[in-house]
Amino acid sequence: MTQSQELYNKAKEDGTIVHNEYLKFKGAGKHTLKFIKDEEFDGTNYRTKKEERKMRYTFEEDGATKLYETAIFKKDEQGDETKELSNFVLQMNPYGYGDTIEALYKPIEGTYKGFIKVSSTNTPLTDVIDEDDYSPDPDPEDM
Repeated sequence: MTQSQELYNKAKEDGTIVHNEYLKFKGAGKHTLKFIKDEEFDGTNYRTKKEERKMRYTFEEDGATKLYETAIFKKDEQGDETKELSNFVLQMNPYGYGDTIEALYKPIEGTYKGFIKVSSTNTPLTDVIDEDDYSPDPDPEDM
């Protein structure tokens, strides 16, 4: 065993190494996810190396915890933050913790870019019977 491997194994035993599994959307098909939590943090844009405000989403997929990080605000042509919320943050707005969603990467035709389309798997209640509207089935003897 190399010294690097020994150091790594010791750090892992001490709990100082945490393996976070991140969601990979591009080319991965549809994901069915349970929304666990979200938290804002200061991060760095990997392209521009500029600091930016980010949101870290925690989901559960097939029993495993997965993370997804995105910028909170859209960028202008110079790569600076605008005051307009990013598409993913806007799409997550209707969902609460514990909701199940479907997420799918959609390429933007003619570019190398794409976006993640979020939709609900929860079936909305369309007909709610009010107690006052309830009328029991007639008694067959009364017919």
